[in-house]
Amino acid sequence: MWAGAGLGAVEVKALVVPTVFADFEDYWRPFLGGQGPAPAYTASLPEDRRRALRELLRTRLPTNTDGSIPLTARAWAVRGTTAS
Repeated sequence: MWAGAGLGAVEVKALVVPTVFADFEDYWRPFLGGQGPAPAYTASLPEDRRRALRELLRTRLPTNTDGSIPLTARAWAVRGTTAS
């Protein structure tokens, strides 16, 4: 897309950040805020389905023996230059 817009020397890089949650409550709390796609979806669910989602996530997340949850956050960066 950047090259198609006329930019040159286009570079794409993954930005990877280790993210560790103290426990499941630390992970789950942002889902209750209602801001962003996942929290908005969670907030739209009836209470019984929200509880089911919560328990499904709890069983699927990698959890260390101390209860912490290590995940990796990833974003993509793109850089290009214009001709002067």
